[in-house]
Amino acid sequence: MSKLPILSAGMVIWLALWASACQTDESKGDPLNANSVVPAANGSLFSFQFGDTLFSVDANLGGRIVTFALSGRNILTGPAVDPANFGSTFWSSPQSDWNWPPPPEIDSAPYAASLDGAVLSLSGATAAGLGLAVEKKFSADGAAGVVTVAYTLANRGSNARQVAPWEITRVAAGGLTFFPMGEGVPRKGTQALLSPTILGGVAWFAYDAAAITADQKLFADGLEGWIAHVDGDLLLVKSFGDTLPSQAAPGEAEIELYANAGHTYVEVENQGATVNLAPGDSTTWTVRWMLRKLNVASTPAQAGSAPLVDLVRGLVK
Repeated sequence: MSKLPILSAGMVIWLALWASACQTDESKGDPLNANSVVPAANGSLFSFQFGDTLFSVDANLGGRIVTFALSGRNILTGPAVDPANFGSTFWSSPQSDWNWPPPPEIDSAPYAASLDGAVLSLSGATAAGLGLAVEKKFSADGAAGVVTVAYTLANRGSNARQVAPWEITRVAAGGLTFFPMGEGVPRKGTQALLSPTILGGVAWFAYDAAAITADQKLFADGLEGWIAHVDGDLLLVKSFGDTLPSQAAPGEAEIELYANAGHTYVEVENQGATVNLAPGDSTTWTVRWMLRKLNVASTPAQAGSAPLVDLVRGLVK
């Protein structure tokens, strides 16, 4: 029989500290380590600052993401552009369940905030008529430059619900939005079609105000689980689990883009898979956010730019 090695007291302490440092908090899904950024609170505003990047959410505005900025440049729109539709919000899908406007309990009413270590949790009230409530958990890895958002939809009603998660991110009118195309072709809904260019298996939407003559939108199946937007030399990337067309909510799609007739903003939207939530059940969907400064000389921000696609694929791998 082999003998176990005798450990010194110092070795025992070192092993205990190592195990603690490597421990994963299962409720959060991410390891807590030296790279975790603890958010600072200023009233209802919670901000993650790492390097030149600032990511802020407002608990009093539906837990909305109001700032994602690099060197002071916010890629998201603010209330001056549209007092109701700004920043990045979250809805339940399909929209036909609630039509318009979105339920305030989910979209814009105050969320209760709590902080557990470096993880910010925001919890909304139950939406009347839907029986759904939303919780958002935010964490940031400063070394990787990644913010992780975990959205949880909970059925607090008395009836089962077919529902999908939906993230709506508003950026200024202009720039270039792109994503890998999945099955089929982009399609329209009740609004005019927002037509992209398909090159190299990637859908490219280069904003042209002259071509936006009304509210326009596109619905498409994505591939690889990401969507990106370039504004000047700022590159926004959102990554998430890829889904099949059959998993989309009725009348919806994995990828949706919207440009308003007023030429003031574009919505960069991504949705997760539809799930059947029995009363008391919940589902969680995760999106990773990245913001980078783009070297436009070596990585041109134009339709068909292979270096740009390669850059994004390198970030999300």
